[in-house]
Amino acid sequence: MIKALTSLAAFAAAGAVASAQPLPAPPTVKYTPAAASTCDASAFQIYFSKGDSRMTAEAIKVLKAARADLSGCVLGPVSLRADVKDAASAEAAEQLAEARIAAVSTALEAHDLAGTHIDARFDPAPTAAMPQPMGRAVEVQLSAWAPQIG
Repeated sequence: MIKALTSLAAFAAAGAVASAQPLPAPPTVKYTPAAASTCDASAFQIYFSKGDSRMTAEAIKVLKAARADLSGCVLGPVSLRADVKDAASAEAAEQLAEARIAAVSTALEAHDLAGTHIDARFDPAPTAAMPQPMGRAVEVQLSAWAPQIG
């Protein structure tokens, strides 16, 4: 009787093993978790060609990188500050600053980076006797935070 039960148990186990599904193949691509967005405030410069207020291809790349860094974040107020040390006169500096701020504001809206509102300012500075190649930018400060889940 024990011999029959043992044979029956062995036969049942062999049948279960034969009908079991094979294990899936191991993954072929290494798992990398998605990068978490930090949703911290971000500040960057948008540079312009001398005397020009058109957005360059490099400036658009900076905006796209900022949008990628802040994806999934809630955007708050945006602050813009124009630096126009490349202008020939105070009057030209004011016009150039307004044009550059308008260009950056439009680009921020186009890339969904405008936030709740945009605060723009221009600090009039006397034109420098020495060339200042870095003095032709708009500084952008974006406030951002993680969305509240609740």
